[in-house]
Amino acid sequence: MLAHAQDLVYTLKELMPTQYQKDNLEAMLALFLEAQGHPLP
Repeated sequence: MLAHAQDLVYTLKELMPTQYQKDNLEAMLALFLEAQGHPLP
């Protein structure tokens, strides 16, 4: 399950056209995981 989720996140990042959007996606994911009590992998 974790590997599938990581693949999905990496695919989403690849689809972002700009580095700014990639950075924002990663930041939002980090905030979400932190709020859930999990570190960013």
